Amino acid sequence: MPLLRSFIAIAAGFACMALLTAITTLLTRWLVPSWAKMPPSRAARLFNLVAGCLYSMLGGRITAMLAPISPLVHSLILAIIVLLISTIAASEFRGQALGFYPLALAVLPAMATLAGGILLVLYR
Repeated sequence: MPLLRSFIAIAAGFACMALLTAITTLLTRWLVPSWAKMPPSRAARLFNLVAGCLYSMLGGRITAMLAPISPLVHSLILAIIVLLISTIAASEFRGQALGFYPLALAVLPAMATLAGGILLVLYR
């Protein structure tokens, strides 16, 4: 049963991040259609990074809250999953976005996921 609860904790954190990201993407494309163009503007890239990090931090926090044991280990597992998925997403920008953006898009959300778990453990 603890294995199932661990899976549910990680899945809930990931689902929270995915749902919030999808809603934000749909809303920004509806409210600001010019942000859908490629390559993205500087404001769109900054907004994407900040929103992704906030949602990742929330997902890491939810995972740590729901974890039956070792909340930091669960947040770390989710951070590794986020790192793998965001690296794939960042590789799509390889020819379109220059500079630090693809690297930041790959690394910062994973770090924010782990930070969400750490903050929950520190201030619990």
